[in-house]
Amino acid sequence: MKVLVVDDSKVIRMVIEECIASTGHEVVHAETGEQALLYVEKNPVDLVLMDVEMPGMNGFQTTEAIRSLNSEDWFPVIFLTTKQDDDSFSNGIMSGGDAYLSKPINPLRLQLTITAMERIYIMRQKLQEAQKGLEHLAMYDQLTQLANRRNFDDTLEKEFKLAKRNKVPLSVIICDIDFFKIYNDSYGHQKGDDCLAAVARIIGETPQRPTDKACRYGGEEFTVILPDTNLQGGLQMAEKIRQAIFDANIAHEGSKAASCVTLSLGLATYQGQVNSGDELLKIADDALYRAKENGRNRVENS
Repeated sequence: MKVLVVDDSKVIRMVIEECIASTGHEVVHAETGEQALLYVEKNPVDLVLMDVEMPGMNGFQTTEAIRSLNSEDWFPVIFLTTKQDDDSFSNGIMSGGDAYLSKPINPLRLQLTITAMERIYIMRQKLQEAQKGLEHLAMYDQLTQLANRRNFDDTLEKEFKLAKRNKVPLSVIICDIDFFKIYNDSYGHQKGDDCLAAVARIIGETPQRPTDKACRYGGEEFTVILPDTNLQGGLQMAEKIRQAIFDANIAHEGSKAASCVTLSLGLATYQGQVNSGDELLKIADDALYRAKENGRNRVENS
């Protein structure tokens, strides 16, 4: 853990650091509440040992300010004080503190308290990992590992607003595996899933910029969001994806477009002509329909 010790006394800071050193945790210092607040604003910490009586901002005021920075990023704050009356205890808890240690510092009690806080730290880490896992499940397709429909909708809305505000283009590609139902019927659903995963991997790896986002839109449909990309750039990317799928040469004997898996793709580029991401997607979907009507394994644009 990273432990922030806030105390205006250098001697007390040194005593606390010596006690904590034996527990193997990292120690950083602040002499005032103002310094502590500035440090927490810019650096992660896992535990704060806070002196109550300090010049300038006292420990209660500093803790209140720290808690107001980010209510979601919780870490324990332990007050160090000579005051043990009920009012002081109440003020400490209400300001955002979690425990009290009396001064002068008892090294054994300090070490045991830190051990107890370490249990909370470990549990917090586990909960954060679990939260990340749940967020991934909520925003990514489990079969293909691409962003899912919800992720696509959120990203398209955000990128459309940015494009409109900054007066820059935004391209959207929607594509569909040609004759995928026939593929499933011919090769079975397990092979169908393998095909979807292979196609998704190629689509996901083709765009190179971190801002580009490939998504599984649903079934055998995929989308790619290309921020700050004009029509020419969108066409180049769509054709690059189409060719990469074709070159993968995934056998599809039942296809009427080729002897391998192919994609039909529709492209739409925002250049100020529509009012929402949904309208832009509809234009791309219409272009996809034309690609299918015109023989599949091709790119059409708005």
